[in-house]
Amino acid sequence: MVNGIGKISAETMLISAMKVAEINHRYIANNIANADTPGYTQRELDFQKSLNAVLQGRGGIVLRTNHPRHIQIEKEGVVVEKRRNVLKNDFNSVDIDEQIAKLTENTGKATVYAALLAKKFSQLTTIINDLKR
Repeated sequence: MVNGIGKISAETMLISAMKVAEINHRYIANNIANADTPGYTQRELDFQKSLNAVLQGRGGIVLRTNHPRHIQIEKEGVVVEKRRNVLKNDFNSVDIDEQIAKLTENTGKATVYAALLAKKFSQLTTIINDLKR
């Protein structure tokens, strides 16, 4: 459950959910890309905690640099490294079928969020056009 939901507009909620879905997509894609990397531990995004963090304005953790020419890197979302009980011989914890299913689910969520946001903007456009008359 998202904390403080009554204080947040639908647009803000949908845009934040789309951001978190995009970050989640990157983690899932990275897991798939490393499915055959020996010793790789899959990483997962805790969607609810990450959404709460984005909505509360703490969407990323900025890493400190000690030189002005260092590139600022932001770690996004609440990430969980997941070691499974059953590992492959190469100690890789990625189950490719599970990751493909998660990618499909995440894509579906992002599509729904985008469609709802488009509908909301369409309603606002209609209201604005009606006020012009």
